[in-house]
Amino acid sequence: MLPWLDRPIMFHSSREDMCMGNAAQCEYRDFHWRYWYISDWVYGHATVYFMCAIIFVFTVPHLLSKIWRASRRDNPLKGNKTWERALAGTRFLGYRTVYLPGLNWYSPAVGVMLLGSAGAIYFFSLMLGPKPYYWHNTTEFKFGSSPPIATRSGWMSLGLLPFVMIASSKVNWITVLTGISHEKLQIFHRWTSWMMFILALVHTFPFIIVHIQAGDMMLQWRTSLEYWTGAAALIPQAWLNVMSIGPIRNRFYETFKGTHYLAIIFFLFFFLIHCDFTLTSVDYFIVTLTLYLPTLAYGLVRTATHTNPPHTASFTLLEDGTLQISIPSPIIWSPGQHVFLRFWNLGIHTLSTHPFTICSSPGSGVMQFYVKPASGFTAHMAKLAGSGERIPVTIDGPYGDALTAQKLGEKNKAVLVAGGSGAAYLLPLLETLVREPKAGANEVKVVIAVRHHSSAGWLMNAIEGILSVQKEGGAKVTMELHVTDEMPANATSEAVIRDSASSSSSSADVIQVTDVEKKATSTKTRTYSASSQKGIQVVEGKGRPNLKALIKASASGEGVGVVACGPASMILDVKNACAEAQKSIIAGKVGGELWLHTETFSW
Repeated sequence: MLPWLDRPIMFHSSREDMCMGNAAQCEYRDFHWRYWYISDWVYGHATVYFMCAIIFVFTVPHLLSKIWRASRRDNPLKGNKTWERALAGTRFLGYRTVYLPGLNWYSPAVGVMLLGSAGAIYFFSLMLGPKPYYWHNTTEFKFGSSPPIATRSGWMSLGLLPFVMIASSKVNWITVLTGISHEKLQIFHRWTSWMMFILALVHTFPFIIVHIQAGDMMLQWRTSLEYWTGAAALIPQAWLNVMSIGPIRNRFYETFKGTHYLAIIFFLFFFLIHCDFTLTSVDYFIVTLTLYLPTLAYGLVRTATHTNPPHTASFTLLEDGTLQISIPSPIIWSPGQHVFLRFWNLGIHTLSTHPFTICSSPGSGVMQFYVKPASGFTAHMAKLAGSGERIPVTIDGPYGDALTAQKLGEKNKAVLVAGGSGAAYLLPLLETLVREPKAGANEVKVVIAVRHHSSAGWLMNAIEGILSVQKEGGAKVTMELHVTDEMPANATSEAVIRDSASSSSSSADVIQVTDVEKKATSTKTRTYSASSQKGIQVVEGKGRPNLKALIKASASGEGVGVVACGPASMILDVKNACAEAQKSIIAGKVGGELWLHTETFSW
């Protein structure tokens, strides 16, 4: 017997039981929802079944889409009006979001909140529905020592453990089954973590109340294994949940990342000791480790493989203050994917990895990233720009939906929307669409909004380079570049745009520049030289483009694909505009379908 366990290790404890009360008392105690000796089956299994059912709902459409793509067949329901309206209904729930100005809070999609609410209702109903909450023990007969509400909540909390751990991994089985990328599962990881923590608290306090009333609380604390190990597990669990709160996590990101795995190890260790192999409790730990450890090992092995040859990063500060990170690499990625980078020789920042979206085209041999330096980690990197110093870096990934470009190309019309440095996310997607005209959309609309004229330079050069490789007969590309801030007082629009254009410009090619005054009723258009073969409209003035009108005008035809990357406020506008378009499809005002993919990217 191990010194910290109070009985020999057995995978399952005994279910042998003998009721010493009368028939009525035994019948009451042994009722399905109250009987302690089957509580692991009743409440632990009910938790697992519910979570598996949710995963199954999202697995079915993903598997069907994989089958159709593998067989190179279209969805057999494509064109069916009932199917289009049903699909639009689910997408409306998946796109519609809410912003609360007082809290500066951008909500998840309505569908995600409904799913979370369904989970909360289910778990609280399962916990609070059965009665009693406490045993009505008497001197003649004792129904049990564990308060029923504590028993229920404890098993439900344990039942959530495998799902909390699996959803936390960048490589995980839920993503394999549903196709939902790990970053979009993080909200469910956090919500299930909080539900597990709340259930753990509800499990804890009834024991404290019972033993305080009995006057033996301190005796239990000194002599009972379950009490001090339960507290020892709650402390790191509380740390993990509190530190994951958005504002706290952002403010203390390095601390959060640096202590996360250590807190998880302490939590799991004391949680296992606390359960003490009661009934089937150890099964949940076995399942958790069986599912989690292979994905963790796979990620570590892949990262170790990527270090040969070693990667190094160089830094360049562009004229608008954007930091360009370049890493030569043979790694294969798809447009729209991201990686986690660990930069060595950067002091405390070496302790954690940071996510970056790949902004260069697949097959280019160089991963490029564009970042707006802020404080801390990114400010440290900005200081290295221009020094010529190359920093060793470890690459973990790529992650994210590898089929974003393919899904976009399957639509008749593609709309690409970006704000700030999020424009770099669209570049490989745009290049894929123009390089592969047979697989790409027939029409591509690109709308980019930047704050300052200085941001136009590198964007113009990049866009012109992409459009210059467009093959004849490819998609019709129209593009708007919105400069939302005022022009510098000592500069003219002609000078700014000319400076941002390529030096190899041809007099036959033009960029249209439209000056938009805040309350103007007319606009003035000038033309300037550029090397692109397509007209690019540059709109100058204040404010972002009218995204609602843009999406509404585009939402017609057989199929529309929208991809957006930018600050949270821009993503909110795009999501809600696409949600409104779904309502038009449901009402039968327009046909076809509208699909949306978003990436949050701060200014």
